[in-house]
Amino acid sequence: MMKLEIKRLRLGLSAAERDQALLSIGVIPATLDPNRSVDYSYLLKLSSLADNLALLGHTVLEDRVNASIGLEKGSEHAIDFWNINENDESCYDGACEVRALSSLQASATRENQSVFVECFQCERTVCKACCAGKGAFLLLNTYRELKIYGGSQSGGYSALTDSFVCKSCCSEIVKRALYVDYVRVLHSLHRKDRSEKAALSAVNQVCQLEYRETSDLSQSIQFGQRQLKQILAGEESLAEFPYANFLQMVETANDSEPLLSLLAPFGTGECKSYWKAPQDKTSVDFSIVLGGLSDVAGVAIIVSSCGYSTSDCPIVEIWASNKIHREDRTFIGKWDVQDIISSSPLLCGPEKSSRLSEEPRHIKFHFPNPIRCRIISIKMTLPHSGSHSTKFNEEFDLLSLDDSSVYESKPTNPQNSSIHAKRIVVFGSSLRKEVGPDTSGGIMRMKSYLDRSPPLGRFRIPVEAERLRDNDLVLEQYVLANSPGIAGFRLDFFSVIRPRVTHSPSSSELDMREFSLTRMDDRFLNPAILYIQVTVVKESGKLVVEEYRLPEVKANTPLYFDFPDPRHDARCVIFRLLGDVTAFVDDISELENLNLRNLPLATGLSLSNKIKLYYYADTYEMGKIGSLSAV
Repeated sequence: MMKLEIKRLRLGLSAAERDQALLSIGVIPATLDPNRSVDYSYLLKLSSLADNLALLGHTVLEDRVNASIGLEKGSEHAIDFWNINENDESCYDGACEVRALSSLQASATRENQSVFVECFQCERTVCKACCAGKGAFLLLNTYRELKIYGGSQSGGYSALTDSFVCKSCCSEIVKRALYVDYVRVLHSLHRKDRSEKAALSAVNQVCQLEYRETSDLSQSIQFGQRQLKQILAGEESLAEFPYANFLQMVETANDSEPLLSLLAPFGTGECKSYWKAPQDKTSVDFSIVLGGLSDVAGVAIIVSSCGYSTSDCPIVEIWASNKIHREDRTFIGKWDVQDIISSSPLLCGPEKSSRLSEEPRHIKFHFPNPIRCRIISIKMTLPHSGSHSTKFNEEFDLLSLDDSSVYESKPTNPQNSSIHAKRIVVFGSSLRKEVGPDTSGGIMRMKSYLDRSPPLGRFRIPVEAERLRDNDLVLEQYVLANSPGIAGFRLDFFSVIRPRVTHSPSSSELDMREFSLTRMDDRFLNPAILYIQVTVVKESGKLVVEEYRLPEVKANTPLYFDFPDPRHDARCVIFRLLGDVTAFVDDISELENLNLRNLPLATGLSLSNKIKLYYYADTYEMGKIGSLSAV
């Protein structure tokens, strides 16, 4: 079943598509549950071992990164962290002294014969198929006891070097822990791939960019990010869709890319495509709203693939402001592109090379000083014909009477000229948003209203008896017969944490995170959601069921949930904790004498002493004695 799940994730199939494929060959998916074939306590031990492996993997990666500062990145070993044989590879024979996997016939090739390592435990030569991977070595050897930078001369061992353990020296549970961790990695990659496709689909719908294969598009984005780094030269890109947008629409030619393509991420869209205005438009205004308040150092315009000519070199004017009113703008400067291209002939004419690795042709407009603003306004104007004075080259002699000295100007066709650009890049540094005290009148009145003591207070309803069941995830509270109507309940949030590390790191995931559009952590792609289901059993036997979603708050934070109507004649109230309860764990540092193998779930998720029923009453009528039961 684990290999079937690995195949599914490798092919990018959903669970429903996998079940349909199994049903098409006469296999019932419900009969292939691997959890039924092992004991529950064994599953808990296996899960704990896989969690420990994930922490060890990230620890080793962090140590490798720290030790390789200033060094070039070396090539990865042929045997990875898990060394999972997806295609049932057999032993390569030859120099392998372990032969943990039976081989009916010798399948060794020249390539496979070179993949031989030495087992750290038994010191025998082992082939790739009989090796358990680097993760097994970490589980069998306590990583904290290894000397990270010690070396063998001091009697220690450097964990940064590649060490392996053969499958004969590994127990079965260690091998299965490698499988569990590997499946978790594939699940994480599958979720990230789906989020990337959804993000790219959203960009394509907005910018109308052509769809390409995911691998080609990912490679193009990688090249685009590298090009952007070359242009920024250490600065930060401040106007990139979807974090930035245009304040108003600008008229676009019919055969042009959409307006938002000017702010689209680098690497998206066709290499030769660009935005252009209609030919009858000699002036356009771009008002770009940045993602936040920023210190803008300048603006860069990526030149279109057609390049500039003497008839379509615009005059660029830039303003900065924090308000949308034009009279509040601050003028930054004015640049004539024709003067710029006269000293940079590479900006003229069609682009000769389309290599993505090269730095794209661009023009930078540096501000005299960085200016703090939220809106950048750019005006591009085509000069009128004849507005530029005739420019002679250095070899032209005004005193010469030779016919060869007559200046020959290249004819231009102003009717075919238009304003065009590939991208607009605003660079500088963004400012972190600091939340300060709001002194506005409305906020002050709201705060004073909230600070006032309410006329009605919440008071606890006494409970006759309580009962916990189902690993303390279900709480039954029996209410006295003469109790007032239940208005709601208070829940003190659980003392649990959701670990950020759920699986070992993989090179594919690290590359995807570096060149990702979303760059979201796995906990945001797969959020753990908890629900509390409330069932009110009345004297008449009628059941009233309510369900509430629990927010993410700090531990022991009181949460109040009011029922739509007060529940009168209630005999019993049943609370059930539902959702992703297995995604949370206890904080081990705060627990003493804890045996993880005896805990099916986190003890912090227990509903014991967490829920209190309450009703509303006048605080003055209750008096001081009654206020002792306030919740």
